Amino acid sequence: MSLLDDLVNNYLHQDLAQVFTKVGIEAGKISEINRQILKEVNLAQWLLESTRGESYLAVNANNFAGLKWREPEMKGFAKPLKMKVPSEPEEVEFCKFADINAFIIGYWKFLARSPYKGLEEHTNTPENFLGFLKGKGYSSDPNYVSKVVNLLPEAQKLLANAERVVIPTLVEKLQLIRATQEVEVGQSVRIEGVARLADSGKVLSVMIDDKFPGPNVPIREDGKWKFDFLFKQGGDRRMIIAIADQTLKLQIKVIVPYDHQDDEKTQQPTASSLSGAKVIKLSGSVGIGGVNKVDDVKAIKARLHQLGYTWVGDPKSADRDRGLFDAIKLFQSIIAGRSTVNGDGRVDVSEMTHRWLQAANAPRWVLMPNSDPDNGLVNGELAEIQDNHDYGTHWLADVIKEIAQDYQNSYRKTHPKTAFFAINDVSLPHGGDTPDHHGHETGMMCDVFLPKNNGDFGGIFWSSSEYDQDTTRAILKSIRKQKLVQTGAVFFNDKKLIQEGLCTPMIGHDHHIHFEINPPVKS
Repeated sequence: MSLLDDLVNNYLHQDLAQVFTKVGIEAGKISEINRQILKEVNLAQWLLESTRGESYLAVNANNFAGLKWREPEMKGFAKPLKMKVPSEPEEVEFCKFADINAFIIGYWKFLARSPYKGLEEHTNTPENFLGFLKGKGYSSDPNYVSKVVNLLPEAQKLLANAERVVIPTLVEKLQLIRATQEVEVGQSVRIEGVARLADSGKVLSVMIDDKFPGPNVPIREDGKWKFDFLFKQGGDRRMIIAIADQTLKLQIKVIVPYDHQDDEKTQQPTASSLSGAKVIKLSGSVGIGGVNKVDDVKAIKARLHQLGYTWVGDPKSADRDRGLFDAIKLFQSIIAGRSTVNGDGRVDVSEMTHRWLQAANAPRWVLMPNSDPDNGLVNGELAEIQDNHDYGTHWLADVIKEIAQDYQNSYRKTHPKTAFFAINDVSLPHGGDTPDHHGHETGMMCDVFLPKNNGDFGGIFWSSSEYDQDTTRAILKSIRKQKLVQTGAVFFNDKKLIQEGLCTPMIGHDHHIHFEINPPVKS
């Protein structure tokens, strides 16, 4: 058995609660599910830092993390070992551990030191934990977080193999993750997917209606690919994405909008006659790099404030600050159907952001629905007072209620002792970057707790004996029935349900379901 195998097997069977207590970390603040996340991310760290157990420090000092000697804290947990490293002009003292068990305890003792105070609050996702360490000076590598995250699949597979648990394999063919089935003329949409790792570095071809070539799309090192596209003509359109012998075929309904008679010379876009629509007259652009005339700024602030983006500030004031710019960027990212915030922060006259701000169904920013047990819904996130991923678009709020109602009617009425449809994280109060997730920035995606056999929910993995697969199947079916749900972006790692076509495998989705929605057509 190799040194790496010994490390994996030892860590797999470690009781981290006992380790935390031993070194002075508050074990009660780190849930069982977070401890499992930590095992996976720690092993990914050690794969990177020890060159998979083959570094000098790993072989000669049982130090798989490159931990430097710190006195007095490490005294009694390790011994100092001086050695010359290329990055330092003089010899450096590192920790030497008696064995692998001593290293594991010593690693957590290292993190129990004062520079990492508050670590317990940053253990719910790999990105949150690694970002916390990076911010405290654990690594000087600017790409440290992404390097470790890229090793998570390998770490998970090593732990799973050691425990003889089957986990979803990497994709074996071209796969679609995010796309839309319906869009309007002139509206940019994002298409995302993943390819075989063997195809990384290659280029996908895109063909529209079997005759119009689209963009060439590069496949990243991790197999992921994405591109933005807009249709200039309505109708039932066909998109083919291909590489070698692999092909994806998409049917997209492109709708001619109510303001289709407007053109690039139209100074005031046509507003909808439906309730909720708002005529916004602009004489110039508003936002980052805009003309920013006083009345125009007030008009945009007033509409955004009305829609729930209240951090724009006083809508009667023409003051411009980051709150306004961030709100515009978030709004732009929502109407483009993105999972992360990425807009130019400017409302141009008669362009898409202006048109959507006028729309009757413009995305409102709201608190997610309260629990409604009679209709099968529990909002577990609202009950977690230490977390505040409670906000998102009213589009998503409506979809959540529709999922719960469908699940209640189609399954829970005949299985009343099963778990509720219990939601968790959506987005932060102002949207944007969150340390807990890669994504979850635009209020267009939601996490769902896993149901248990006893009717409870959460705190388990799909491989747990407590996991209720039949109820999960029913929940997934109700999710996928909703028109706005991106069926390729329903992520969960239960292999059987993946084979049934109900979900897509994705790293980090062993203990919850994640789903995303598309924007509706503007009305």
